[in-house]
Amino acid sequence: MDYEIFGGVSVEESNQIAQVFLESVKRLTNKEVIVYSDLSNARDRFSRYIADNYELWLAYYGDYNNLRDVETSWERWIGVQYTDRGYVPGIRGNVDRDLYTENIFLSDTTVIPNTDNPNSSINTEGITYTVQRGDTLSAIANRYGPTVQELVDINNLANPNLIYPGQTLRILTTSTSNGSETRGTGSITYTVQRGNTLSQIARAYGVTVSHIVEMNKIQNPSLIYPGEKLRITESNNTTLNPVLQNNYYTVQRGDTLSGIARRYGVTVQYLVKLNGIRNPNLIYPGQLIKVS
Repeated sequence: MDYEIFGGVSVEESNQIAQVFLESVKRLTNKEVIVYSDLSNARDRFSRYIADNYELWLAYYGDYNNLRDVETSWERWIGVQYTDRGYVPGIRGNVDRDLYTENIFLSDTTVIPNTDNPNSSINTEGITYTVQRGDTLSAIANRYGPTVQELVDINNLANPNLIYPGQTLRILTTSTSNGSETRGTGSITYTVQRGNTLSQIARAYGVTVSHIVEMNKIQNPSLIYPGEKLRITESNNTTLNPVLQNNYYTVQRGDTLSGIARRYGVTVQYLVKLNGIRNPNLIYPGQLIKVS
């Protein structure tokens, strides 16, 4: 990520924008992502959270060998662009020259998966449904209109024959002739925590980002603020839980990763790998942790 022009947004806002972008690229490509930054922004703009989760490619046209002692959010760089006036045989004019460590290389060299949205041609709004005792996926599909395969794809179900009471499923509903859509009547109010993104909140509550945007008249989905209150609707059959929804746990004050692991019967290493956590000792209230 090369993010150098901030358009007057605050440090906190720019870090939220950076986090949304980095998480989105990582999620869509399944590859590691790094931050390209000059020394000034590495020192004064980007947060410890960004530094703890993403490596630094630094632009510095000076004595980069002495930068180890310079105070920034990062403890080290894995690449440094040390000049923009270098010479490479066969290339006319000045070129950038860089020095990299081996950490710059991707650990996974498989082809980036297709990121086209398979549901782009259908309605992306819907309802959430809480599975009841005796429910089957085919019965739910027959009741609400989608196919079993659509329910499997939308909810990332590994086994369509295995659903359980209390599980929350997202169901895309068919628009009526006047364009309105099936909606539940209940709702909750969620208070945005530091580090939250709209996509995290949507996943945790089993709704779409566009649903939250529409409900709250959000102008820019990439900008939400700690303390902001978001209304999230629920279906008639759903009771939304602000702590655990759709296999995501909302970190509470005083939580530790080991405590969360014990609560859900998994290991710390499992949570670290599942969530791409760089520092297992650093989690924060409001952070969404996938637990299964």
